[in-house]
Amino acid sequence: MYNNAPLGSIAAGAGGAAASAPFIGLQAVWIGLATFTLVSACLAVKRILPKRGA
Repeated sequence: MYNNAPLGSIAAGAGGAAASAPFIGLQAVWIGLATFTLVSACLAVKRILPKRGA
């Protein structure tokens, strides 16, 4: 129970590994950030728009 790593530390480790890999570089961090921003914006707009139908 106590020796399981939390999901956040796994994600941070994966992000750090991607940023330190010489063939990927810091570009992957910016691509991930842009993707997250676009998905968040699309979900926010979808939530704001009125629902179609009855």
